[in-house]
Amino acid sequence: MSERKRFRRRQRLRTADIAALFAGGRVLRRPGFTLLVKANELGVPRLSVIIPKRAVPLAVNRNRMKRQIREWFRMHQERLGSQDISIRVTGKSIAFAELTEVLDTP
Repeated sequence: MSERKRFRRRQRLRTADIAALFAGGRVLRRPGFTLLVKANELGVPRLSVIIPKRAVPLAVNRNRMKRQIREWFRMHQERLGSQDISIRVTGKSIAFAELTEVLDTP
């Protein structure tokens, strides 16, 4: 039986890591979200989710989007390899199919 898929604390990007990602990461802008990706040497993918109040005014909706993104990450983390990923939502909704397609391209 395989190990349970979890979103562990070591898979979360911290403030200094996010700053390094913004300084040297690859930026991909799509309608509804901006994606920053950078390789790391830790052997696990790490995630940061940024949803500003300006883009999604209601806290209930922001928290729901964060849960959905984290769940997507949790289910696909073995495919992502060793990289830092920051997802910044810029619109009211995010297309997970497009996000998956962008993350799957090298």
